[in-house]
Amino acid sequence: MSAPGRRHTTAPIAAFLGTLALLGLGTAVAVDRVPTFAELRPEVDAGARPPDGDHYLANDIGGHVDHHVLYFGTDTEVVARLRAADVLFLGNSRLMFALRPEELRPFFAARDLTYYVMGFGFREGDRFPLAILRKFDLRPRVVVVNADGFFGGGLSPWAEQVMLDTPFAARKRQYESEAAHEARRLAHVVFPHWPSYFGVPGLGRTRTFTAYRSRLDGTWHISPWPSATQRFVPAPLTGTGVGRGEARDADAFKAEVEARGGRLVLTRVPTPVAMPGAGPLELAERLRVPLVTVDIPVPTSADHSHLDAASAHDWTRAFTAALGPLLDDSPPGHVHDRDR
Repeated sequence: MSAPGRRHTTAPIAAFLGTLALLGLGTAVAVDRVPTFAELRPEVDAGARPPDGDHYLANDIGGHVDHHVLYFGTDTEVVARLRAADVLFLGNSRLMFALRPEELRPFFAARDLTYYVMGFGFREGDRFPLAILRKFDLRPRVVVVNADGFFGGGLSPWAEQVMLDTPFAARKRQYESEAAHEARRLAHVVFPHWPSYFGVPGLGRTRTFTAYRSRLDGTWHISPWPSATQRFVPAPLTGTGVGRGEARDADAFKAEVEARGGRLVLTRVPTPVAMPGAGPLELAERLRVPLVTVDIPVPTSADHSHLDAASAHDWTRAFTAALGPLLDDSPPGHVHDRDR
């Protein structure tokens, strides 16, 4: 006969396992029999998987890996691609949403040029990518900066933590984040969090996106990427004027790029509300560098900050067309030419 203490210990465990099994069975039946749930099955089954083996986890609700991978060079393929890039794109998450590989890859292949998109979340500015440029001695021919709060902001709090870490800690974080992400993905396939899929207020209406980064060119694959809900008028290209800190950092950044044999180019991804500080037109005039901007018809956003997928493709297509003459060393075309 089992001791009373053992029965009290095993009963809650048995009840939990039994409830878990019933919920799993109920979910499976609901997905098969209820049309509304069945329509969501492809999204649930996908479980935010990477598109292919050339992408690694960059960001999800349980871990941010991007900064560690690029700063510590934990992926040798990524470091090799960075060092080989003729054109380097820098900026915040708005740039990462905007630049689409489906448009970039044929554009650069036609010119026999390589590129890498090295933007970051956390509203990261110039200091962190500058540290990576120096650490790996990167020497791109052209550096394109999304001038949207890029200069004068220092390091984000997250970047400060990352730079205090060690290579061992960086690899540990990457492995742990990827393992935890896979565990959550499998759990959500068996037990989907239905309120988040139906947008029930207070129960997951705002879903955290997962980003996978391409080892080949640094672009983000975003899941889920909601359809646009808002049209917007882009913020003006002028801002509050170039402040002292912005001027200092912008001048130093340009000098660093040119010392490495590169050329600085500014742009600005369309956004309804720009980051604080100088506008790209003011910065381009101070630095005397080209400002390449393009307009797209009726830009749209899902979160009132980043472009949605359709507008991102439209912008990348128009932007590369405007950037092309500059890369080809022909007349700049749709370029606000401050390169005097």
